[in-house]
Amino acid sequence: MKHSSIEIGTQLEAAAPQLRTMETMLQDMEESVAPNARAVAQGKSKPFLPTTPADEYQELKSQLRAQGQVADKPVEAEAEAEAEAGVEALPRAPIVLVGPNFAGATDVDGLMPPDTHGAVGLDHFVEVTNSHIDIFVRANPSQRTSISLAAFFGYTTRVLFDPRAVYDSVWNRWIVTADAFQESSTRQLFFVAISTSSNPLGSYYIYALNVTFNAGDFWDYPQLGMDQDSIIITANVFTSSGGFRGADMFAVAKARLYNGLGFSVPVFTGLRATLAPPIVLDQNARTCLIAASGGSVLSLYTLTNSSRPNAIQLTGPVNVPVPAYSAPPDAPQPGTTAMLDTLDGRFVNASTQTGDFLWQVHTVNLVGYAAPKFYQINTVTNSLVRSAFFFGTSTSFDFNASIAANSANDIYVTWTMTDPPRGTNAQVRFSGFDHNNGTAYSLSPGIAAYTSPTFFTGGRWGDYSAVTLDPRNGRRAWLVNEDILSNHDWGSRIVGIGFAS
Repeated sequence: MKHSSIEIGTQLEAAAPQLRTMETMLQDMEESVAPNARAVAQGKSKPFLPTTPADEYQELKSQLRAQGQVADKPVEAEAEAEAEAGVEALPRAPIVLVGPNFAGATDVDGLMPPDTHGAVGLDHFVEVTNSHIDIFVRANPSQRTSISLAAFFGYTTRVLFDPRAVYDSVWNRWIVTADAFQESSTRQLFFVAISTSSNPLGSYYIYALNVTFNAGDFWDYPQLGMDQDSIIITANVFTSSGGFRGADMFAVAKARLYNGLGFSVPVFTGLRATLAPPIVLDQNARTCLIAASGGSVLSLYTLTNSSRPNAIQLTGPVNVPVPAYSAPPDAPQPGTTAMLDTLDGRFVNASTQTGDFLWQVHTVNLVGYAAPKFYQINTVTNSLVRSAFFFGTSTSFDFNASIAANSANDIYVTWTMTDPPRGTNAQVRFSGFDHNNGTAYSLSPGIAAYTSPTFFTGGRWGDYSAVTLDPRNGRRAWLVNEDILSNHDWGSRIVGIGFAS
């Protein structure tokens, strides 16, 4: 099949970065009384920006709320999803808690929602939220260093939001990104921090990139991925009037970023949203990006020569047929009428790409309930290998899911669950599948790593979570997800998971 090549929309120029040490960051933190206080002035809750017209999206969500769930989820839902892929159910995954299970960041002075994200490295876990970066010693999580995003990036002009953190286990570098609100109609900064070693408490190269390519545009919901040679960034772009312009994508060679060099790279614009980059686990020459644009297809793009600005090529999109899906209803909570936002069916985090396969997950509508559904895509034949729903109980609402896979195609997932009929407040849950169990990849209802003591009243629920592979053990992973504190504010949980043998 011949794929159409995407034209380059514009060019992104970046000077050599600033080198910032942890000592400087901590000093800035001490000298700044309230580094994110501007969040209060701007309105602490950052609105969710759907890529469909906002009024249509709100009408859809209102209709879903009015309809409500009319019956328990069918017991056969998972079996039906497996039948779509032509497989049979096999024994459940023996995934268990194998690492720590501790409280992460809590509501301090940042935006709503918290957007909990993070990654595990050799000796640390790095968590980022819309207020802080928190660095935990993995062998002793009580040893914690907490810095505001403003102090970390050395930027206080506008509020920072939508942070992401990834650990490159091949080159032993941390990559931390965050967006900032617009300074003007021609200037909105996106920050990329690159550690100079495997130690997240060391120094960082800080790149400040102006991502306004059309006057008045707003650059939103950036995602972070990587392949063998490059760091890959995507984002949704909205016009000054609020209309969706399309997704942007650019890639920067690790050889330049990791050595603190300036760069000039092309930006691909007008892509389908919300476009998720992958974490590529091997030396694949083809990097695949995917979007859940609605209906009964997923949109797949192929990126080649990602580290070579003069030879980079993006082709697609190719439509991968999948069972029809639609936006999920918001999730109710016991004890309150406040609903938790479940977004619009987008992929909220990076995919995992290994060999010919791409793994992703999103939350969609399942007979009036919000439920995550995962996919395994063959990137050579551009076809669905398998897909399946997973959820806690027949009356639960399940959302805010992330997925990771290793090179053997073991998979790990985390998500949020509420279950009003059973009186269950928001839980941090996880599940997974051991490839040694066969090919069905039927996920269990999962394990509750933490159950919140009460309901949430603090504003919007988080836009994403994260699960990342443990670089010290390929059969284990670490997750971070949002929970609720006893005072109804947001908190977070960091958990180590893996297979029993």
